Amino acid sequence: MSFFSDVVSSAPRQFAEELAGKVVRQFPPSSEPQLAKKGAQRRLEGVLAPMMKDLEAFQKEHRLGWIGKARLGNAFRWVLTEKGYSKEFVEALTEGVILNMAKRQ
Repeated sequence: MSFFSDVVSSAPRQFAEELAGKVVRQFPPSSEPQLAKKGAQRRLEGVLAPMMKDLEAFQKEHRLGWIGKARLGNAFRWVLTEKGYSKEFVEALTEGVILNMAKRQ
C-alpha cells in the first residue's frame, strides 16, 4: 500500500478488530487470571498461532506501510482494552502483533 492508501484505508482497522475478536471469543477476559497455569498458556498459544498466520497472510495481501501497521496495532490494542483485558496482557499481545508485522517485511 502507498502512503495515501495507508492513511485512508479502513482495512487495517477492520482486520485488527477481527483479530481481537478471535482472541475475545477463544480466550475471554475472564480466562486471563488463569494464565499462570500451564493449560491456560497452551490454550492462549493455540489462539495466537493461527492469528499470527492470518496476520502474515493479511500483510502479504495488503503490504502495509508503517502507518498501516501503526493503525492496525493501535486498533488491536484498543479493542482488547475495551473488552476488559489487563494493560499488561494487552501490551504483550500488541507487541507480539507489531513485532510479527515488523519481521515480515
